[in-house]
Amino acid sequence: MSERVFHDWLSKRLARCNDTVIIGAGHDDCGHVDVSALQALAFSTDTVVEGTHFDAEADPLQVGYKAVAAALSDLAASGCRPLWGLIALNMRRGLGDRWAMRLMEGIVSCAQRYNLSIIGGDTTSAYGPTAINITVGGTPYGEAAVMRYGVEDGDLLVVTGELGGSILGKHMSPIPRFVEIEKLLELVPVKACMDITDGLTMDISRMLAAGNFGAILEEPEIPISEAAVKLAETSGKSAMEHALGDGEDFELLFAVSEESWEKLLLEWPGTGIKTRLSCIGRVENNQGLRVAGSDGTLKMLEVTGYEHNF
Repeated sequence: MSERVFHDWLSKRLARCNDTVIIGAGHDDCGHVDVSALQALAFSTDTVVEGTHFDAEADPLQVGYKAVAAALSDLAASGCRPLWGLIALNMRRGLGDRWAMRLMEGIVSCAQRYNLSIIGGDTTSAYGPTAINITVGGTPYGEAAVMRYGVEDGDLLVVTGELGGSILGKHMSPIPRFVEIEKLLELVPVKACMDITDGLTMDISRMLAAGNFGAILEEPEIPISEAAVKLAETSGKSAMEHALGDGEDFELLFAVSEESWEKLLLEWPGTGIKTRLSCIGRVENNQGLRVAGSDGTLKMLEVTGYEHNF
């Protein structure tokens, strides 16, 4: 299938999911949007690469879905609702029409689920591995976006969902936490937030870095997934090690005051949102991460997680 035929097919599949789009994908050299009614904008970009983020044998439908969901997770962590997306696809030659069309079906499916209008992009082919870059834009649910940095001494650290073992399947089907962050912002001031993509301890250390803070984590409160327990049976690591260091959980890590946490404990069960909230620790002025065991014993915690090497 030629690039022209592919673009014609794709343009017919892309729907405008919000009324800010003036000119969408396939109709001009650029996508055009109306931002006159928006008070602030947020943008993020994310790339998934064959051999790093997905296997060559993976279902392209899942690959496309993951590519969009991973990018959207950053918007959710910033307290922003999604509006627009751009796709840059560099596809390995020889994959064929069906693979390309199924990939785009996954992209479109995720975009439509979260009301993201795909307004443009680019497609190329090469002899190297397939890479899909998704750029997303949105606007804050509240008056302003939530930043990664903003914690204060004594703040509590909270996570959504359960952690670890994502390689057993969760890494290919992320759920951007838009429902959760929108409700959290309605209920309490969220001081800082980010999504957990490179491992809990690594991402906590990034959140704390700007203020030179540290934290004490409560080991019994860290929510370990069933996948982490299963993975621990063969990996040589404990389920807790997987919860602390595994990447691509795509859960929210956020900071709130103690008063706000007490309010969440009272009101979260009545929201109808079934996603679990777990208070896993407290910010402190001492640098580094420490963990308190069930017996109260404190020990230093090694920062683990995934880092790309360049």
